[in-house]
Amino acid sequence: MTGPASSTGGIEASPDVLVRRAAQPDADPERILLVVRRVEDGALLLARWPDAPQPMLLSLDAPDPDEGFADGVTRFVRSRFAVAARTPRLHAERLPVRMRHPVRGSETTGFLRVAAVEVSGEPSPDGALAGIAALTPDEAARVLSTDLERRALALGLELLP
Repeated sequence: MTGPASSTGGIEASPDVLVRRAAQPDADPERILLVVRRVEDGALLLARWPDAPQPMLLSLDAPDPDEGFADGVTRFVRSRFAVAARTPRLHAERLPVRMRHPVRGSETTGFLRVAAVEVSGEPSPDGALAGIAALTPDEAARVLSTDLERRALALGLELLP
């Protein structure tokens, strides 16, 4: 992972800041939204779910501390899209959202963290996905259904070279 002097400036966070459910069960919940860009053509890869009309960014819980951020994200992307992933980057900004607390079960304010990763290879969806949309950044911004996803997309693109 690159340090503060990287081309991403001060926007990149250390994965150590992620709230990990197992280690901090009472903390505000966090999930990661992934911006996935294919290096061969610069296309952004968005997930198509069987019950959703629009493609969307993938999301995941913070990887287990024993697995680590980079290994957890690359394993997740490989399992969902069947592509080889490079080192993911985590954005410093947290986006507040309403979500269910994983321990208490009640609605609370949680946070979405944005991670970006470059991948290579021809994507193939896992069995849970209906497909994968490969779009330009402008096309992706148009098809994402919420302002929150469009903001996450913009933050993720800031992390990519």
